[in-house]
Amino acid sequence: MPGELKEMTKKQLITVDQAAEITSMSVAWWRQALAGNKPMPPVRVIRIGKAVRLHLGDLLSWIDKGGKMIDPPRRGPGRPRKTEVMVKRRTT
Repeated sequence: MPGELKEMTKKQLITVDQAAEITSMSVAWWRQALAGNKPMPPVRVIRIGKAVRLHLGDLLSWIDKGGKMIDPPRRGPGRPRKTEVMVKRRTT
């Protein structure tokens, strides 16, 4: 893998499987981060239909900087979850 990484240019797009291999994280972790269920590295994501690609240059610079994560977005206002409704009923 290290030899292949040198051949890749920093402008290249990589798959989730390749990102998992480069970072030694599981493919499932990357998929959960892309879905917004886990903190996401500050990497540009390109979606072409169902295909998801990550920007290699962003991924490598994130690794070089020490790997700080961006928290997933908070749930906005809207219909409350069932558990929230049940808790509210019990307390009133």
